[in-house]
Amino acid sequence: MKLVIEDDEGHRREVPLDRDEITIGRRDDNLVQLPERNVSRHHARLICSDGGVVLEDLRSANGTELNGVRVTEPVPFRDGDLLRIGDYGLALRPDGVPLDVPLPRTAPPEAPAPPRGDLLPDTAPHPVVLGPLDPDGALPVELEPPVRRSRRALGVVGLGLFLGLGAALMLRARNGESTHVHTVVPPPPTPEVVAEIPPPGPAEPPPLELSPPTVSAVRPSTATEWLAAARAAAENRDFDRALRMLGSVHDRSYQAEVQNLRKTWRAEAAAGRAVRSARKELDQGRASLAQRKLEGARNSRAWAPEVAQLRAEIVAALKNGKKSPPRSTAVEVDRLYREGKLLYDGGSVTEATARFERCLALDRNSPRCHLMLATSYARSGDASRAESHYRRFLDLASADDPAVPRVKKYLEDSDAQKKARASSAMPQR
Repeated sequence: MKLVIEDDEGHRREVPLDRDEITIGRRDDNLVQLPERNVSRHHARLICSDGGVVLEDLRSANGTELNGVRVTEPVPFRDGDLLRIGDYGLALRPDGVPLDVPLPRTAPPEAPAPPRGDLLPDTAPHPVVLGPLDPDGALPVELEPPVRRSRRALGVVGLGLFLGLGAALMLRARNGESTHVHTVVPPPPTPEVVAEIPPPGPAEPPPLELSPPTVSAVRPSTATEWLAAARAAAENRDFDRALRMLGSVHDRSYQAEVQNLRKTWRAEAAAGRAVRSARKELDQGRASLAQRKLEGARNSRAWAPEVAQLRAEIVAALKNGKKSPPRSTAVEVDRLYREGKLLYDGGSVTEATARFERCLALDRNSPRCHLMLATSYARSGDASRAESHYRRFLDLASADDPAVPRVKKYLEDSDAQKKARASSAMPQR
């Protein structure tokens, strides 16, 4: 299964349910970050266990609604349910369902059955006339005793017939109402119109929050399938996930192979963390510390290209005598970046731009400050400055940075549009 998220503008993204717990909130330490102000810092969480998903509200300020009902305690969250958190709609979908399929909508309350006009209510008066009226409108005249007794008998008989007929009509009406409830045909649903999302222009910044790769729609069930899925994850260098899949292989005939793979993949997972840590230290100007961090990946085969590139960069940095910035400067750079990110998410682009410019004034080699400053310029419409800082970000960022593919795509599209405009502006012969 996967979690599909739609904002108030109709943009959708998806998150695979490959963890036991998925937190949702406004802060960037959540697995699913929803940056709008009507979302709490830690709003809700999804707990995946035994093939099901349980939704829990984390005492959020604006509350969490499931199918239009506010959640006050942990409840099951299934395919077909609509979860509302602030301005966002969330739904569970199988992995094979395309992303452009609309989210489910909360069902409107059923309209009551229209009243039947051919039946009188039980409280309606039933007039009974036992004898003819005088032509002048006076009450019936006093009859002789024998005639009065015959009239009384006829009145009793007529009253009995009338009451019997009334009872029969009441029973028929009740049976008709019960049948009517089951045979009412609801009106045809109004087709939902999904607005087309226009493609991003050259000045629009690339989205910074990237969707994780989707997983296979078919969940492994046998030891062979689990082992094959774990090997596929290891080939993509997702060793943490591959190790979790190995925990589902319980067949004793595979235990020796599982033990060898677990030992190898644990070492590769640690090597990946060492490579990322060394890259971070080198980007911050601490080449000696980056060299020590990289020692944890010296025997890695999966990360060998990154290790070779980092070693070359570390040697060049040590040879050039590149000094790391003071600790106080690094703390100030981190503070300015966080303040600018909060202002950007809140819509204050001008103030955020000032924070990122001060950040780069302290450290010109901060890749994340270059990235956010370029994104701020792009949102403000200054495409030339945005491209300059995007290119500087590509020079400084590591190869496994998740924002690198989006930035490259943005620059390629911008260059293609410039060439198209230049060719259209040339005079035709």
